[in-house]
Amino acid sequence: MKKADYIICYDISDSKRLRKLAKNLEKFAMRIQFSVFFAPSVSQEMLFDIIESINEVIDIDEDDVRIYTVLDPGFKLGQAIDLHDSTTFS
Repeated sequence: MKKADYIICYDISDSKRLRKLAKNLEKFAMRIQFSVFFAPSVSQEMLFDIIESINEVIDIDEDDVRIYTVLDPGFKLGQAIDLHDSTTFS
């Protein structure tokens, strides 16, 4: 079964839906930013489950959710640089 990596990002207008969507996505993916998740090695069946869980929460007229396929198989996440951390550039 073929698997792929995905980036899921969203802009949710209602704070209750926002929290619920984030909690649902944490079951499938790892948070890499406040509204951005990375879902590695996802099967087609799992992708459908993720999409279904998203659609159960969002308001299609008010919210924006995007799922991007990571095309480069060499894509790896390294350590993040926190621009709010004053020791980062010391």
